[in-house]
Amino acid sequence: MRKINGLLLFFTLPLCLIACRASLYKETRLSMSTLVTVLVSGTAEPDWQELFSRAENEAAVFDHRLPGSPLKELNEGRSPELPVKLIKVLRLAMEIAEKSGGAFDPTILPLSSLWNFDSGGELPDKENILAARNMVDYRRVKIDAQGAVELPPGWGFDLGGIAKGAVVDHIADYLKKEGYENFLIDAGGDILVSGLKRGKEPWSIGIQHPRSKDKLIGLLHLGRAGETRAVVTSGDYERYFVYGGKRYHHILDPSSGYPADKSIAVTVIAPTCARADGLATAVFVLGPDQGLELLEGLPGVEGMVIAEGISPLQKYLVRTTSAFPLTAEELKLAAKRLRSLGGEG
Repeated sequence: MRKINGLLLFFTLPLCLIACRASLYKETRLSMSTLVTVLVSGTAEPDWQELFSRAENEAAVFDHRLPGSPLKELNEGRSPELPVKLIKVLRLAMEIAEKSGGAFDPTILPLSSLWNFDSGGELPDKENILAARNMVDYRRVKIDAQGAVELPPGWGFDLGGIAKGAVVDHIADYLKKEGYENFLIDAGGDILVSGLKRGKEPWSIGIQHPRSKDKLIGLLHLGRAGETRAVVTSGDYERYFVYGGKRYHHILDPSSGYPADKSIAVTVIAPTCARADGLATAVFVLGPDQGLELLEGLPGVEGMVIAEGISPLQKYLVRTTSAFPLTAEELKLAAKRLRSLGGEG
């Protein structure tokens, strides 16, 4: 009997290890007007319906277009009791606005409404742009210690440059509370990774070629046990229209009122997705020199900027912060891929 029991134990243990090994669960759904994909390593599948319902509810809090939302009511001059989560994101938006000198400005609603990118985009009159610019200035907003917000009459918040990242952070918090430690969330380019893939290897995140959407210029390998990192890429190829042979994209420069023209694409790595989201917009507007200088001064933050080159032979310029997680050889390869897969400018 002892030998039989020993054999049973010998065969049962490997079977248990196989059964208990983390599986990789995946779900993709339309949410926040984009495709959201969630990959989870675990021994049980998450409640996808609950997860995506939470994402939609969270997104509604930050949507200035949604009737009855606290942000819309605030923009319309009412004084709603703002949810703590909204106050938190407003404070972060104001922090990034201050650090970037207004390159990222959450009061940009008068300008973004003029350009109407939600419906495909349209070129506003210069006079209207000038008038709208005079209603965009984060320094005119006050948020007191209790979360009360003072917004000049007729002004408005547009959190489109940070809200999606905030929702991704919320999804991550939900998964962690449910006991999941290893997962990846991708909300249309706003990506957050926690832990390791299947608990043992880094997550791979591609950096898209800005002019060839099916091509990559580089691959990031991020993830560490117990660590959360976010990667956000903002580019002029995401939402744009062409008028008179010129590309007009949705990342507006608050100082000019027109689409920012110093960058083509920006990738930012940060501890949270909301912070990476807002900083990616700020760096895009600032351009390589000022943008990377901003990131170098922020703990736990790295970035890459792709900009127009200085000659036909150097069509694209690639620059990064000092500790961006690509080797010198990988950066050379990225520049080579940009040249060889140039696509349409």
